[in-house]
Order: sequence, then structure tokens, then C-alpha cells
Amino acid sequence: MPAKRRRTRRSFGAVRKLPSGRYQASYLDPAGKRRTAPSTFTAKVDADAWLSVQRAALETGSWRGRDDRMTVGEYATQWLRTHQVRERTRYHYSVQVDRWIVPTFGTTPMVDVTPAMVRKWLGTFPSDKPAARANAYRVLAQLFRAAVDDGVVSESPVKVRGAGQYERKREGHALTVPEVQQLAEKAPEARRLAILLGAFCALRPGEALGLRRRDVDTRTHALSIRETASAVHAKSGRIGPVKTASSVRTVHYPAELHDLVLAQLAEHAAEGPMGHLFPSPRDAGQPLSYTGYLYMFRRAAEAAGLDDVKPHDLRHTGATLAAATGATTRELMARLGHTSPQVAMRYQHAVRERDQAIADALGAALAPSVGAQVSSETTGDDDR
Repeated sequence: MPAKRRRTRRSFGAVRKLPSGRYQASYLDPAGKRRTAPSTFTAKVDADAWLSVQRAALETGSWRGRDDRMTVGEYATQWLRTHQVRERTRYHYSVQVDRWIVPTFGTTPMVDVTPAMVRKWLGTFPSDKPAARANAYRVLAQLFRAAVDDGVVSESPVKVRGAGQYERKREGHALTVPEVQQLAEKAPEARRLAILLGAFCALRPGEALGLRRRDVDTRTHALSIRETASAVHAKSGRIGPVKTASSVRTVHYPAELHDLVLAQLAEHAAEGPMGHLFPSPRDAGQPLSYTGYLYMFRRAAEAAGLDDVKPHDLRHTGATLAAATGATTRELMARLGHTSPQVAMRYQHAVRERDQAIADALGAALAPSVGAQVSSETTGDDDR
């Protein structure tokens, strides 16, 4: 007769199998009150994992001591305060929470939110605000993923396929070289180089504004991209780290811009290695604000007759021009500071499509003369 298996006593919490076949987990909090998982589990290993999270929270002091009816609004407040992101990003997240998430889910317990409720919520967004819908959905998804990690819920109800994506109303517009030069000529002298570097080095507007003297190597015609300047939100500064780790890079500017770079350093940049290449006219210790740059850009675009051009179109222009030189996907990724090859390949594809369009246009222009030549040759053959 096989030996009977001895049951080992659990060191923390309890797991029991319900008549439904699912597993229920519970434990005693520091006050001796039994806390039960907000939902049951399909597998015993999942119940054990939930208990492990609760035990770790108790041992590390991060246990919140609240009941399982924590609302979305309460958890969001805590999550925003402790989520490890830059202050500027935290501000944007808080805007999504306050404007779109709290009005619907604020007083709803986390454990009561269902996929059906999330789909209904998505249907309340105005049809002309696809970006707001996608951004709010992504924040809600992050919030519930964190709640799963914290053991507040066992599974995220935020799982609507494709809800975090949207189609942009306006794709980037690539300018021609003469259009870039015309735009720069209409800008104030101290700001022209920002436009030219944006277009011919494929810089984000904030990357151009974040440049300092130390970042310019006039011997090798190279720019070190390591900071970005943007609008100030909440406690964020005007200048901070670049968008991603891959955005830290070295970009070479065309030799034809060398004299303009030297003139900018001599006449307009702030003093010292940390001096901004495009300083604020009000405070030389700060870079030109994004708002100031945007105002300047719009006026220059209007004066140049390029009303539909946006600041980010300069980066799109630089990427397209680089792709047209035959740069590989890897080379484009390095120049643009991208981690994914998809965006770089998009520029290459756009160049190929443009080349096909050029060939088609040439064919249309050649068609009459080629047709006449073929007709003439055919007549000649008959004569012979």
C-alpha cells in the first residue's frame, strides 16, 4: 500500500478549493483580520502567487492596509505618486486620469471593473478625438497592470484589441530643400539654424532647442544629442533628458552649414560650455521655450507661404532626405534615434513610392513622342 502523502503546513495564508473547482486565497493582516483575494483563481499556483505578493508587501512595508474595495480613483492617486516616470510624463498621465478615467471609474472598486465596462467607456469618447481615446486607454491599461502586480486585482479587465492605437489625421510632410531654405530665411537670424538643423539632421524640435555649446564639435561637424527642451508642466523643468535611451546619439551636420554654425556660436549662443545654442531672449540661462519656437515657426511658415507646415515636418524632411541617399535601415535608426526599424523603413518605403511616381510622370510625358517614334518605325518597316 503506497505511503500516504503528508500535508505540509502553509507558512503564510491559506488556499482552498471551492465546489466550482476554482481556488480561493486569503491571509491574516497585521490586525488579525482575514483578507480574501478580490477574485478566485483558475489554478492553485495563481492563488499561491497572489499570496506571495501580499506577503512581500507586508515584509517590505509597502502593504497598504486597505480592504479589497479600493476604488479606481484611490488606486490611481497612489499609482501616479509612485509610478517611476519623468515629471512631464506623470503630468500627462494625471491629465488622462482626471479628465477621462475618474469621471467614469473614480468611485468604482477596482475588482468590479469589467471588460464590458471598459468597452462601454471607450464608446463615450467623441468621434473626433481618437488620440484622446487611445491615450486614455493606454493609461488605464498601465494602471490595471500595476494593480495586478500589486495583487489588488487578479486579472486586468482592460484588454480591448487595438484600443490603444489610432490613425493620425495628418502624416508628416516632407519639404524640398528650397522650401527649407525659404522657411529659414523668413525666421529671425538667431533662430534660422534651429530650422536648418531640424531639417538636415532630422532632429526633434526639442532636441534642437536642447543643444548647448558643449554639444557642437566644429572639427567633425557633429552634434551630441543628449537633452531636449519642451513645454513646462507641473514640476517639470524646461530642459530634460531625451525621449529614449536610443535618442542619445551623435548626428553630423552637412559641411555647407558649417559657417552658419560658427556664426551662431559667435553671435547668438549663450556663453560657456553649458551655454544654450538657442538661448531664451528673456533668460540666457534657459533655452528658447518651445512656445517661443512654435510662435516663430508659424510666423516664418506663413511668410514663406507654407501654411500647412508643422515643426515636426522638419524631422520628417530630414528622415526622407537621408533615406533618399540610400541609407540603410540601421543607419536611419541611428541617425533618427529610433529603437524600432518600422519607422525607418516607412521613410525608405516613402522614397521608393516617390521614385515610382517620378517614373510614372516621366512615362506620361514621354508617351506621345515614344508612340510617334514607334509608329514611324513601323511605317518604315512596311516600306522596306
